[in-house]
Amino acid sequence: MSVQNETNDRVYSSPRRVSEYVARRLTSVEQAVLAELEPAIAGRRVLEIGCGAGAITRELVALTDAVVGIDISSAMVEYCRALLPRGTFAVGDVRDLSDHGSGAYDVVVAAANVIDVARHDERPRILGGLRRVLSDGGLLYFSTHNRNSTVALDQARRGPRLSLVKNPYYQLRAVASFVQSFLNRLRLARHQVVEAEYAIINDSAHRWSLLHHYITRSAQEDELAQAGFDVVSVRAADGSVLRPGDDDASTTELHFVARAV
Repeated sequence: MSVQNETNDRVYSSPRRVSEYVARRLTSVEQAVLAELEPAIAGRRVLEIGCGAGAITRELVALTDAVVGIDISSAMVEYCRALLPRGTFAVGDVRDLSDHGSGAYDVVVAAANVIDVARHDERPRILGGLRRVLSDGGLLYFSTHNRNSTVALDQARRGPRLSLVKNPYYQLRAVASFVQSFLNRLRLARHQVVEAEYAIINDSAHRWSLLHHYITRSAQEDELAQAGFDVVSVRAADGSVLRPGDDDASTTELHFVARAV
């Protein structure tokens, strides 16, 4: 297993993540995309990749009784089973959807940049797997880190920074967080890769403890086409629609809706 896979799997499968994800709320772009997809989701078969603590799943089960959620974390799966009994949940990995039949779903949701935990060379196979489990004409919603983001790349180049606050208790916590982030950065920075169309970046997520995949919009659109998808819409992290040719340097994420063809 690669350093990237081993590092990301360890962090995201930790039971400690549950308490962090319970408080997660939908972002403005997730709200916009789900509103766009509501007619396609209502009463249909939906697979959610990386259900976490159910932030998006709650919206899905309100629209259909046929929701299946998978997550690499068994603790997340158990939490969702207790929270959302209308859904079906199982431990699973986006890199291996062999337990799911061809054409088994009408909509697949893979939000929160969940596919970015995988290596660059795994992405075509992942997208191919998502296409296989979708019915013809089915819709895929996923998000990915933006390789063109000036904010994300500048932050990654700078590394962790110590926050200064007046309250002694919160300052002590900030120091502890900085030390952990600095040590993680020291361990992982050498595994970064920066290419013209993609990058593997040790970013600030979970105290700089991960190696995430970043990709340009054009390269992602090419991958989708090769996997058997047509792009329906692309949105920035603030929910605004990105038209062909729009400058995307100000958004850290790209949110795609694509149709299986």
